Amino acid sequence: MEIYKDTVLCVDQDSSDLQRLTADLKPVLEDNEEIFAAGTAEQALDITYRLGLEGRQLCMVIADQNLPGIQGIRLLEMIHKRFPSSVKILLSRNGHLEEAVYAFNNANLDRYLSKPWVPEEMIFAVKSLLRQHRMKRINQSLLTDLKSKNVELGATLTELRDAKQEVETSYMRTIQSLAIALEAKDNYTAGHSQRVAKFAVMVAQGLGLSQTEIEMIRQVALLHDIGKIGMIDKILNKPGPLTDEERVLVRSHPTVGGQIMSPVKDSLKFIDAVKFHHENFDGSGYPEGRTGGQVSIGTRIVRLADAFDAMTSNRPYRGAQTLKYAIEEMRNFTGTQFDPECVEAFVKMLAK
Repeated sequence: MEIYKDTVLCVDQDSSDLQRLTADLKPVLEDNEEIFAAGTAEQALDITYRLGLEGRQLCMVIADQNLPGIQGIRLLEMIHKRFPSSVKILLSRNGHLEEAVYAFNNANLDRYLSKPWVPEEMIFAVKSLLRQHRMKRINQSLLTDLKSKNVELGATLTELRDAKQEVETSYMRTIQSLAIALEAKDNYTAGHSQRVAKFAVMVAQGLGLSQTEIEMIRQVALLHDIGKIGMIDKILNKPGPLTDEERVLVRSHPTVGGQIMSPVKDSLKFIDAVKFHHENFDGSGYPEGRTGGQVSIGTRIVRLADAFDAMTSNRPYRGAQTLKYAIEEMRNFTGTQFDPECVEAFVKMLAK
């Protein structure tokens, strides 16, 4: 593939001026830039047409206003449409404010110089304008590369998010299967998590939470006791009082559950309910003694729903209590074990 140089186009019908102009410019140009010369606007347009076909860049065009046929201003207008980013300098022997203003407004003129020009002034103008043009080219190239990299990064992040979601979904299904297996081990725990989830949804609805929040609370409630998965059955189903050692072991299940759920902690808004569903509203619960204001509303809801199901279902150490008894207990421990707003909302929902 042929690599073309960038170009500077000089246009002047006076051959001596054209020769002097190109001579002044040569020392200013870099190795990857070359000069094209034209005596008429038609020749200049032919050059720009060929440059466009070859995919080459026109860095700068310097045109005399007094050209035969098409004048310099009109030529710069036409070139601007094909090469809008090119630097444009207009030379005029009889300078007029009107033509200068017109050129700046319609041809995006960069500099207006009088003829005969002062070589030092011409060289300074060309050097400074070309330096700006090169910097714009570099910045545009960097911006294009950055946009391309951002697109690639966006696609990669989307793939990673999809992969993360797939892994988390698979993990959640596995945990849910383990939770079902946990409750299937005996008649006392069978259906406990499903009931807690049902009651938690009732409380959340009574509080007016959004459907998204209600669904997240339902999912968390289903998994709140997952930390018991590794516990010995004879401790979980012990009909009599627990020893101090056994009580410590049972009380560790919220922490174990939190560890099990840590890989998906960013996916569920109320995932802290797994670890803190035995914390009390006044801070007297476990494992960390957090108060109601230090845990999510989802945690406070699951705490209440879990306690309600524990009271109204059969346990190894006692039979199920009545609904009236459970409601009285919830009210008795409002503000200590349970969030008052949750209790009020649950009682109203139960009344329906």
